[in-house]
Amino acid sequence: MRRSSGVERNPTRTVLVAAVPGVGGKMILNRAQGTRDIRDTRMRVVIGAATIAMVLIFGLPEAWGQETSGQGSQAKDQKPPPWAESPWSVGLTSYVWFAGMSGDVGVRGLPPAEIDVDFSEIFESIDWFPPPVMLAGEVRYDRIAFLTDFIYMGLEGDGASPGPLPLTAEAELKTMVWTFGGSYRVIQDDTVNLDLLAGARLWMMDMNLTLTGPLAVRQGGGSESWIDPLIGIAGRVKLGGGFALKAEGDVGGFGVGADLDWQVLGTIQYQLDDSITLEAGYRYLAVDFEDDGLILDIAMHGPIIGGSIRF
Repeated sequence: MRRSSGVERNPTRTVLVAAVPGVGGKMILNRAQGTRDIRDTRMRVVIGAATIAMVLIFGLPEAWGQETSGQGSQAKDQKPPPWAESPWSVGLTSYVWFAGMSGDVGVRGLPPAEIDVDFSEIFESIDWFPPPVMLAGEVRYDRIAFLTDFIYMGLEGDGASPGPLPLTAEAELKTMVWTFGGSYRVIQDDTVNLDLLAGARLWMMDMNLTLTGPLAVRQGGGSESWIDPLIGIAGRVKLGGGFALKAEGDVGGFGVGADLDWQVLGTIQYQLDDSITLEAGYRYLAVDFEDDGLILDIAMHGPIIGGSIRF
């Protein structure tokens, strides 16, 4: 056996051949092939890492963008919930009542007199100092409402006093009428509303009466205040085109204050917008009260116009 060591050369590669004692052959180490394998492995690692990085950089954001865009389109498709209408509302009304007056009035020590003031003479008969005040209001929560109506008006009227001698009468009345109470809406839909009312009406009356006869002039005066309980009903019907009909009636007194105290009111309304409503109609308010010589059995009636704002 021949022991040798050396290098065999090949035009294309370099081969190291070593003779190892005890081994029956040669172990060939291909340095070039090993180098190429290492380079290929490194290249595959680099390409794989680059591929993973590309997927992470470009793939995930795109997928996230598709997801968020899908969510955004769904959010756009979903309409926002409608604005919930509050059950609370407040209404204020200012109006002018061209109220005439007719009936019997009297003060202690003088016979009663019949007076008659037509509403066509209202501007001549009104006492403008202090000026008349007419306001109404409502605070509503769904079907329940609290109501108020305030009137202050001074009137002067002429008339006559019955008796054996002819007497002319001149009466000056300063009247404050304050109605307040609550209501419950028993019918409530898009066309018809119907409310039941309960409350009270406060009267404050200051009166001066002058009787003139062929022989003498007699004068007297008095003031009185009282409260009448009342019950009533009110309704409203929409006609379309912004128009509506409104009616209201109440009755009270029942001997607690006055013997009888009642009114009716009817108007036609036109709604300009969601907040403002104009109305015009007719009102009749009557009272029959007598106490300690003061007599007030009168009716006030005439056209009424006004405007309301609700918020």
